[in-house]
Amino acid sequence: MLKTIILLTDTVQQQQPLANLLREHNRDLAFCSALRASDLSAVDPDVLSEARLVSFAADVAVPEKFLLRLGYGAYKFYAAPTQYPGLPPAPDDSDEDPRCYSVIAQSMTIWPDFKKVVGLETVTIPDGTVPAERERLVFSRLAHLFWQMSGMIAGETTDIPAIIGAGENQRPTLAMMN
Repeated sequence: MLKTIILLTDTVQQQQPLANLLREHNRDLAFCSALRASDLSAVDPDVLSEARLVSFAADVAVPEKFLLRLGYGAYKFYAAPTQYPGLPPAPDDSDEDPRCYSVIAQSMTIWPDFKKVVGLETVTIPDGTVPAERERLVFSRLAHLFWQMSGMIAGETTDIPAIIGAGENQRPTLAMMN
């Protein structure tokens, strides 16, 4: 039974609103907060088999060992310019700011072939938008995607269904590595 959500966020201010939203769907959930990989290592190992990790707008590498111990998987919510899917653009690639972004919810696994996109939206930035406004537009779409998926995130489902990738609905096991 899902008992704990481990929230990995970019800022401490994001923790409470995300937890409140998830709690609306499952009042019995407990929450652990994390801002860095070192915070993840401080989570009680006994909690992990009944926990799900949710990374929201955080650029933190999650240790493989940690991912393997999670009983309800791990998902990350992030934004990327569509011309650089999955990667931020290199500073010298273009003088222009990207006009189109994808906000993505993706499973986190140590096996690349098993990663899957579970949520996706596109944001088109109007011409002449200043960088701060562009950031606000993209972040608000990312928050909207999280809001849309909050029921699934807080639910008992062990594996959120894919909309892109990982054709199998089977979670990888250690036996599959051999």
